[in-house]
Amino acid sequence: MISTTYNMDCMAYMANCQDNAFDIAIVDPPYGINAPNMNMGSWGKYKSTASRLKRSRFDKGGGHYANSAFVTMNTDWDLNPPSRAYFEELFRVSKNQIIFGGNYFGLPPTRCFVCWDKLQALENFSQVEYAWTSFDYPSKIVHIGSTGGRNDVERIHPTQKPVKLYLWLMQKFCKPGDSILDTHLGSGSSRIAAYQFGFDFVGTEIDKEYYESQEKRFQAFKADFDFDQKLFVAQELQCNQLNLNEQWEKQQECRS
Repeated sequence: MISTTYNMDCMAYMANCQDNAFDIAIVDPPYGINAPNMNMGSWGKYKSTASRLKRSRFDKGGGHYANSAFVTMNTDWDLNPPSRAYFEELFRVSKNQIIFGGNYFGLPPTRCFVCWDKLQALENFSQVEYAWTSFDYPSKIVHIGSTGGRNDVERIHPTQKPVKLYLWLMQKFCKPGDSILDTHLGSGSSRIAAYQFGFDFVGTEIDKEYYESQEKRFQAFKADFDFDQKLFVAQELQCNQLNLNEQWEKQQECRS
């Protein structure tokens, strides 16, 4: 099993990849909405990740937040959406794609999109998130909470997604033996999920601080993850894929 990451521009990496080098790309690129400078998710005494990032530009922090990711992480990563060339390369190097924020990018119509319900009751938070996929499956909805980052031990990225979300996506869309690409690794949740299922995985992250933070997080997870756990989740994935294959065959029979 391969779990390889690079601190580099994803475009430079993909330029050296062969066509269809990966079975699936699961990516969460910048949406171009300047998220770190938005006040989303602030209420009462609680300050959102975005607000804390904004504050960190003026106050280098102390006490609980001294030297934390909220103080040190970059705040200009979401100024522009990916270029058309990015999507052309992504589609070239991967056979299938799952793209978070697909509603921002003008992607082709798709039969299968994923709606992630964050189980967020407060209306000043984003309650759902959209992911575009290239699959010819029925659209899906998944209910996995993200409130306050409590689905992860440590929140190291302003748009960090739960590992459970990536595990769900891989159960639904990947099959044993698949190779996965993540061009915007961020917190590394996708890498941790891929490792649990035993997928070959390659990720790129251009920001040095994010890259080093995810590497530290991954190594800590890996030290606590044993072979028996990996065997269990791999068997679970295989059983799920068999069920998906049966559903697909039934759909094809109904169409013919």
